[in-house]
Amino acid sequence: MSQNLTGSRVRSIFGLICLLILISVSCSPEKLGGIKNDNVKHDLISSEEFTDDVSQFQIVIAVTDIAIGENRFAFAIIGKTGPLILKEVHISLSPVTGTADGYNFDSTALFQAWPLGNSGVYVGKVNFDIPGEWIIRVEDTSPNPEFLGSAKFFVNKVSSTPAVGVKPTPLDNLTNADVKDINQITSALNPDPGLYKISVSEAMNSGIPTIITFASPSFCRTSTCGPQVEIISSLNRQFGDRLNIIHIEVYERTEIDDDGNYELKISSLLETWGLNSEPFTFMLDKKGTIVAKFEGFVTESELTEHIMELLDI
Repeated sequence: MSQNLTGSRVRSIFGLICLLILISVSCSPEKLGGIKNDNVKHDLISSEEFTDDVSQFQIVIAVTDIAIGENRFAFAIIGKTGPLILKEVHISLSPVTGTADGYNFDSTALFQAWPLGNSGVYVGKVNFDIPGEWIIRVEDTSPNPEFLGSAKFFVNKVSSTPAVGVKPTPLDNLTNADVKDINQITSALNPDPGLYKISVSEAMNSGIPTIITFASPSFCRTSTCGPQVEIISSLNRQFGDRLNIIHIEVYERTEIDDDGNYELKISSLLETWGLNSEPFTFMLDKKGTIVAKFEGFVTESELTEHIMELLDI
C-alpha cells in the first residue's frame, strides 16, 4: 500500500490529533502546547494571567472550530498525573477586552467520557457574540468552589465548517452501489453496510433527518474514531427507519495498479465542508438544515438526546 498524505489539510488534522493524544494519556503540564493553523488560535496560558488563584491543573481546549453563534465547547482538565474527572464543572467566559468588568458568560460543562482509557472532555453549550480572544475560567461546583484553571482561545467571525442553521453543500460521497467492495469506502474492520447506502446529497432531499460522521476507524491515532463509528451504527439499528445515518471515511482510496496497491489521501469532501479535525459529526433536520454539530468524540447518550428532540419523541 502506498500512502499519499500531504498538504495543509493533513497537517491541521494531525495537529488536533496531537492535542487529543495529550488529553487521552497522562501528561505533565509543561508538555502541553497550543494548536495554530490558518483558522485556529488556541494557546494555553497560566492561570496567574487572569486571576490571583494558582491551580495545579491545565485547561486544554479540545475543539478547533469556534465561531460567533452557538458552539459545542469542549475542553479537558489535565493534572500532573492525568485528566481530572468530575461530573460537572462551572465555567465563566469573557472576551479578553472585557476582563476588567468580569466574566460575562456563566454556565455548566458536563463530563463526557471517552470510550477507551481514563479520559474524556467537559462539554458545554456556549453562544459567542463577538470574535477575537476569549478567556475561560473553570471551577468545581462545590459550595466553596475551587479554582481549577484558565485558558485563552480564539473565536472566529465565521465557522470553518457548515454552521448550525444553514444548509451545507450537498456531498456526493460514494455508497455501496458505487463500489465493488465496501472496504473501498471505509477503513472500518467490520463495516456496517447500513452506513453507506445513501449519499449526503440524496439524504438532504429524502424528507427525513440525517446524521453524518466523518471519521477514519483504522487511521485515527486517538482511538476514538472506531468507537464513534460503532456508536452511529448502534443508532442506525435503533433509529434507521426514521433517520439517514452516514459514515464518511476521512481517507480516499485510489487504486494504482492491478496488484491491489493503492494510495490514500485526505478526502476532498472534508475540504468541501472545511473540516480540520476528526471525528466530526453533523445532524441535519428533514429539510437538510444543520441543527447540531459535534467536533471530536461524541457519546451515544449525547447524540440520542439530540435525536429525541429532532424526532420529537
